[in-house]
Amino acid sequence: MLNRRGFLGAGLAALGTAAPPQRAGGLRAGAATSNITPLLGCSLAGGMTDRIGREIHDELHVRSLVLDNGINQLAFALVDSCAVPRDIIDEAKALIAKRCGIPAAHVLVAATHTHSAPPATHLFQSIPDSKYTAWLTLRIADAVQLAHQRLRPARAGWGLGREERLLFNRRYHMKAGMVPKNPFGGDDRVKMNPGVGNPDVMKPAGPVDPEVPVLALESSEGAPIAVLASYGLHYVGDTGPGHVSADYFACWAGSMQRLAGTSFIPILANGCSGNVNNVDVLGPPRPRRPPYEHMQRVADILAAECYRVWRTMRFHETVPLEAGVEELTLGTRLPSREEVIGARRLLEEAKDRPIRDQPLVYARETVLLADYPPRVKTLVQTMRIGDLGIASFPGEAFAELGLAVKKSTPFHPAMMIELANDYRGYIPTLEAFQMGGYETWRAKSSYLEAGAAPQLVKSAISQLDRLSGRG
Repeated sequence: MLNRRGFLGAGLAALGTAAPPQRAGGLRAGAATSNITPLLGCSLAGGMTDRIGREIHDELHVRSLVLDNGINQLAFALVDSCAVPRDIIDEAKALIAKRCGIPAAHVLVAATHTHSAPPATHLFQSIPDSKYTAWLTLRIADAVQLAHQRLRPARAGWGLGREERLLFNRRYHMKAGMVPKNPFGGDDRVKMNPGVGNPDVMKPAGPVDPEVPVLALESSEGAPIAVLASYGLHYVGDTGPGHVSADYFACWAGSMQRLAGTSFIPILANGCSGNVNNVDVLGPPRPRRPPYEHMQRVADILAAECYRVWRTMRFHETVPLEAGVEELTLGTRLPSREEVIGARRLLEEAKDRPIRDQPLVYARETVLLADYPPRVKTLVQTMRIGDLGIASFPGEAFAELGLAVKKSTPFHPAMMIELANDYRGYIPTLEAFQMGGYETWRAKSSYLEAGAAPQLVKSAISQLDRLSGRG
């Protein structure tokens, strides 16, 4: 195995480390980070074509939090990655169980969804480096182990903020005839990212979720240990060319530490944001600014609201901790034999030309999807921390999924975390499939059956009901 600059030996010394004995009594908490910054020259995921990392703007991390109430333990690991597949996560969870004694069902591992990090799975034309993914697996386990080793008496608080100014649904209804053909030659009813000031835009095709649930952990003396928040914003972008960056998730963490005036572990998870971004299509054009300037502004605004919630919440030294998980079997949308033959012909005609235009990109996706199974297994995981309920989805969930769970759960606040425990691409609603648009175009990034969303939401609601005692 290689380390950060050679990926060799990372985490191996920790494999046999014994976990601290569990004790009955009050709450304990520990938090830690591990560095997962890649070597220069790595691929960068997040676009339809591959890019090469030539500069480290900010280091990538796994940010981890472990809770222990003497009865149950819960662990979180948020990974600065576009998406992390289940095989990596399952292996990391097995290491965590061996090192710390925390069962896999009580460990939530999720990607933040930065678009300027190495691929952990094959995303469009970005192919993962097996040496990096093997090292990443160990570093996820390392972060949780470090947090577990740092468990100390703590108190927990939770609260709910709201920040509406940063979120915009990125799918729009357009004037008649103004939605171009999709890459398969079909007709869509909506367009993603039609451009700021576009006169053909009519209205957004869906909602956003402006809620900001916040969980804070402090020592018995009031020193901050960690803050975990969730916000349904895809990412911000505006990074420099070829830059490795954790995007606004890292900017937010820095803003939180500056506001607190002390060092602790700030962790920002991505809520249900598959159809949400930070581009105000219906507003005035944004002035051209240097890379990262707008990203930092977004992070500062969100951090201010999270800090306000944190500093006004009530804390508890005795907190129920519970978790649930359900494995679902979902259908996939696979190409027909004729579609695969047509896609191969198109790629052959292109010969050695770079694959850049959408028909070629999706022809390549069609050929790759031909080897996918007709059904796949994936996870929906839930957790309870006092009155806070947490539900997760294994892909880029539309905002409507989180809103549906929040409407039905007795937990308040309720925190949504997407891209958790698996990567199954976009999870649009049934209505979104009827409207079409990029997030529904069949590819490695969108291949679950159209009815996947209702099944995932139903599982999350029923699990939270059980955790609350209502189910």
